[in-house]
Amino acid sequence: MGWFWSGCSGKALKGLEIGGFAVVDVDNNTAMSLEAVQTPSVQELRSKDMSLTDHYATLVIERKDVLQSLSRYLTVDGYFAKKEFVNPVINETGLHLVCKLRNDANLSYIYHGKPTGKRGRPKTLDGKINMAQIDKRRIKLCYEEDTVKVYEGIVYSKTLKRKIKLAYIERWENGKYTGQYAALFSTDLELDGQRIYQYYKCRYQIEFLFRDAKQFTGLTQCQARSEDKMHFHFNTSLTTVSIAKAVNFLPKGKQDNQSFSMSDVKTLHLNKIMADRIFSNLGLDLSCKKIRRIYRDALWLGKIAC
Repeated sequence: MGWFWSGCSGKALKGLEIGGFAVVDVDNNTAMSLEAVQTPSVQELRSKDMSLTDHYATLVIERKDVLQSLSRYLTVDGYFAKKEFVNPVINETGLHLVCKLRNDANLSYIYHGKPTGKRGRPKTLDGKINMAQIDKRRIKLCYEEDTVKVYEGIVYSKTLKRKIKLAYIERWENGKYTGQYAALFSTDLELDGQRIYQYYKCRYQIEFLFRDAKQFTGLTQCQARSEDKMHFHFNTSLTTVSIAKAVNFLPKGKQDNQSFSMSDVKTLHLNKIMADRIFSNLGLDLSCKKIRRIYRDALWLGKIAC
């Protein structure tokens, strides 16, 4: 138990926090839970001489073999755009990070000119980037949709103390720039801006895993006090959502163009229990096409999604 930041409330609240690893299916735009790990309290971290950021970096490093077998890229929330997290992960694993920067991030253009011939250290940087008005001769357009334009370029982050691949996102409405922008980055300098935008956008699917687990599989309803029992409960809850998604959503493919609804899955299985009981007691023969059609209609009674 400790104080942890709540994005919904916009402030730190007392309670339990779990960090989630998930595998994101980019083609189907959905996420499957891999592992949930409870975060230690600040007091426990202090006793280990660790910060919260150190803890998160350690989780990734300890699971590097599993993560690297699934993907080269680890997409993380903007909270993790810190050198205390980025540098250990990059130095001790084979993963590249995709993350979000602050809108006022301290970035500089890379100097590509000839040596000046003057004494001293050679010039490497070419001025600070105005994040509200980038130089589009150096940060160039690489992808656009009706509401989004993506610009890319290699820049230097003074916060992270390294070169990064910047994906600068502009929001457009009715053919006009709204003035809203976001700055994403990857530590892989070869990854194109469109992919950075796509990967970070898909990361939000992890939030739906937690939402469905809270609403339908009892993620927050564990009454155990043991760390091992809570770890089992958290992972069982999230895995149940992933299994339901694997059985009821992924086989359809993206051609079906339907969103996943955990509410419909729960309705289906609850109706199936009652329908099986009723049809069995009445001795109805499901081999009859007419009865089988009535049975299928009964299963989807109360379905939300079309």
